[in-house]
Amino acid sequence: MRERAKKSGARILGKIASRTGIIVLSVLLLLVAVRMALPYVVKSAVNKKLNTIPGYQGSIADVDLHIYRGAYSIEGIELTKTTGAVPVPFFSADVMDLSVEWKALLQGSLVAEITVLNPQVNFVAGKTEKDSQTGVDKSWQETVKDLFPLRINSFTIDNGEIHFRSFTSKPKIDVFVHGLNVVAKNLTNSEEVSESLVARIDADGFVMGDGKLKGHVDIDPFAPKPTFNLDLTVSNVSLPKLNEFLKAYGKFDVEQGRFSLYLECAASKGKFNGYLKPLLENLKVVSWKEDKENPAKLLWESIVGAVAGLFTNKPEDRLATKIPISGSFDDPSPDIWATIANLLRNAFVRAIGPGLDEEIRFQAGK
Repeated sequence: MRERAKKSGARILGKIASRTGIIVLSVLLLLVAVRMALPYVVKSAVNKKLNTIPGYQGSIADVDLHIYRGAYSIEGIELTKTTGAVPVPFFSADVMDLSVEWKALLQGSLVAEITVLNPQVNFVAGKTEKDSQTGVDKSWQETVKDLFPLRINSFTIDNGEIHFRSFTSKPKIDVFVHGLNVVAKNLTNSEEVSESLVARIDADGFVMGDGKLKGHVDIDPFAPKPTFNLDLTVSNVSLPKLNEFLKAYGKFDVEQGRFSLYLECAASKGKFNGYLKPLLENLKVVSWKEDKENPAKLLWESIVGAVAGLFTNKPEDRLATKIPISGSFDDPSPDIWATIANLLRNAFVRAIGPGLDEEIRFQAGK
């Protein structure tokens, strides 16, 4: 009797174990199937969302999930204008990685970080609005929020490019920044910084080959009106590499020269104050050997060269001025007379030096 009971119990336990094993195996198979299908579901959802941006068509090549770190990567993303005949996408990137920021999570903040690899943005100037590409509307920002519905705290760009192009001008134009790296931190104030300006953005890159770009911004992303400190330096850009731009818009080109630009600007409560400082060094406009076959072009370039030479500081061989900018964002007002005075001072009194003057700073409550 006891033997029968034991055998019966063993059979029952065997059946239970067998059923449990089947259930566990089924669940595991289901999870594997879901994991395999999920990237395709996400890819379809992302493509559908990108195509809701008015006037643009979006597409992605693939999606990779990284469940262990709460992230997913969008590969081969492209956003192309659907109206007109613009031959380059507005935005493209090899990879956009969206993930939970674990450092902030340990501090009690549930926020996200985005890393974009090899992105490219193309602004296009055309003869008509259809031939132009100046950006997308605010729905693009809402699309990014929908793709990853956490607040974005960190944003990184690795090896980016920004192009200003014209396919309708003569000659065609392509002015670009490349090798661009941008790091934006604490956009949501997850570090609980007490100062008025809580977010930090740093950028560096190259302009047209050997020119250098460097920028830094301290910004309050929560202020109802723009509140920031901005320093930007563009230095040592070869002017002959800008000849297509100069030919298209100025009807002249240059034989040699270097261009630099320095900008400081601070803003608070809808008002801003700052300056622009452009410098041209070792400028030579006229090339008698190349332009002698075109008398009209030679005459115009001679006039441009003569005017530039008149306002060039001879000891430093530098044409420069300082343009004060101030006012409100609704009514910006560059100081024309101060700009002219600084141009004359550079030419005949003392050369304006390269670099930031470090004289513009945001002051809380001002």
